[in-house]
Amino acid sequence: MGSSVSSEPTATPGSETRPPGPKHGRRIALISLVLSAVATPIVVLVWGPHLPPGDATLQAGRQQTINTILAGIVTPVVLGIIVYVLYALIVFRDRGEAQAEGPPIRGDRRVVTVWLAVTVAIVVFAVSYGTWDWMGPGVGSGSAQGPEPIARPAGESLEVQVIAQQWQFTFRYPSYGGIQTQELVIPVGRYTEFHVTSLDVIHAFWAVELGVKADAVPGADNVVYVRPERTGPFHIRCAELCGLWHGQMYQLTPRVATQAEFESWIGRQQQQYADIVRYLPPYSHVYDPAPQYRAG
Repeated sequence: MGSSVSSEPTATPGSETRPPGPKHGRRIALISLVLSAVATPIVVLVWGPHLPPGDATLQAGRQQTINTILAGIVTPVVLGIIVYVLYALIVFRDRGEAQAEGPPIRGDRRVVTVWLAVTVAIVVFAVSYGTWDWMGPGVGSGSAQGPEPIARPAGESLEVQVIAQQWQFTFRYPSYGGIQTQELVIPVGRYTEFHVTSLDVIHAFWAVELGVKADAVPGADNVVYVRPERTGPFHIRCAELCGLWHGQMYQLTPRVATQAEFESWIGRQQQQYADIVRYLPPYSHVYDPAPQYRAG
């Protein structure tokens, strides 16, 4: 009497493949929440006060606050991604055992819906909050938007023109006889209204610690406001590749001074440049230099 032999393969230990259950999702979420509860306060309270550009001006302080809040929001997102990747590498790694091919994954509409809703909410909040807080009423436009900014701060401001050219910045004070200097000094506690333009190619005026950056474009007048909160030096750099010596287009001597110190300094500049002011073109928000003279 013959014995029948089954053609089906015999299961071996470890050969059963079960799809990842809900427990893995709950574990990942729990680990992410615990880490986020620890890391987020550290990011906001410890790292946040040291984020650039600092708080030397009203505009810079707003930018630092925005950067801190956005860093706090993104911390749980980044930790969730890291936890998920590490969890998958550890729990679902190939252990060298004979395993059958896993079931096909068709996706989960609930997961996709939640993911899209959360990411859209974060992006919309980040764009709306950052734009309003940086450019809204009471602050003045923190970025150059041409001659007509969206928001202008209340009260009188000191107008200073920033003139970029290869490869230096010069500064003109129309309310003090239109003198033009190679040094930038502005008073503390009041708004300065920068009018940024260029004589040749596109540059970018970046007053690092002031939290101010504006493109310097030939024939364009880009206006940007800033209100220093304390005195001290700051740095100016060109933030747009403008030619061979772009890397040397910076200034280390600009400073914020008290009103009395500013008045004393501007008085000395008026005396020093009194003989050459008449050779300057009439003050204008843009200039049309003769390029053949600059080209030699």
